[in-house]
Amino acid sequence: MSAIAFPRHRVVLLQDLASRVLERRVLRCDGETLARDLLSGFFDVCMGAGLDSVLAGLEQAFPPLELGDGASLAEEPRLRGALVEKLGNMVDFNHGGPRNAKPRQLANCLIEILTLTLSDEPDRTLTLPDDVHGDVTAALAGIVDVELAVPQIRIAIVAMARRMCDARYHDAFDQIAAQLDDRGMRMIRQPKVPLDAVQAVQRALFDARNAVIGKAANAAIDRAKQVLATADADAAARVDLPITHSLTPRDVAIIRACDARVPKTPAAVVRSLFDSLSELAHLAWRPPDRPVRPYVASQTFAIGDCVEHPKFGRGSVLTSMAQRIEVEFAEGKHTLVHARPSK
Repeated sequence: MSAIAFPRHRVVLLQDLASRVLERRVLRCDGETLARDLLSGFFDVCMGAGLDSVLAGLEQAFPPLELGDGASLAEEPRLRGALVEKLGNMVDFNHGGPRNAKPRQLANCLIEILTLTLSDEPDRTLTLPDDVHGDVTAALAGIVDVELAVPQIRIAIVAMARRMCDARYHDAFDQIAAQLDDRGMRMIRQPKVPLDAVQAVQRALFDARNAVIGKAANAAIDRAKQVLATADADAAARVDLPITHSLTPRDVAIIRACDARVPKTPAAVVRSLFDSLSELAHLAWRPPDRPVRPYVASQTFAIGDCVEHPKFGRGSVLTSMAQRIEVEFAEGKHTLVHARPSK
């Protein structure tokens, strides 16, 4: 069986997954349950990092496995069985050994049974000016602030979910919808409706929320891509180029924005989209250029000022007290005099 490449710097995601599983399983649980949680979570980790090439590799290594969701990976008998055996007596995670070591142990178990080989990725970072950072953020916000504003977001979710819901549950749907908060994200009070109706309505609401968030995110990314294109064509192209297999930074950014852990406020969604696009498209942002002031003892300097000294060269002011400043230059720190700040 050939090994499947997994980025070394992404191992921390597997450790985070293991930590979450351990937090949920505060009581002793059997190895089968633990293995299912880890395998299902591994699928989500790969989708949330654009590592669908890893999932494709697992399908090839374990035919006729088809990974449509996390459940299909969790129920694969060969992998689940191997993980249960590997975990062995580790099913009781409340005793024995430092707790902070256990997520790493679980991550290593996953890596071994999935035949993953840790690899180092080449640096593909593309650095863009800080003003583009601001323009991209503004472009994202220009769409998201409108589409996900109150009460627009609630109206859109309720309307879409009702269309998705079977007509026989419409009465129950209307009762539940009346109890949704101002963003349509959670019920303020649980109405008395049959359990099957609650489940059907909740499924429709879940799908509608993702559709509404996804639509807004997709439109916002279109706008941001236009901004990137004016600054750097390569940066814009990366938004829709596959990361490792077929998922693109756009696809994964939308998946992340829909994640239940991201608050569905405009600001939180914009931040999620921006961070995702920057990370997945390997975009870095050059800090704004600071004006350089020639050092003159008769002037006043503040922390963060960039100064040019005739002997020490260019440096940054670290501290500013009374008539002394400490400046860090390439050769080291020097204390200089300056004028007392006016009150």
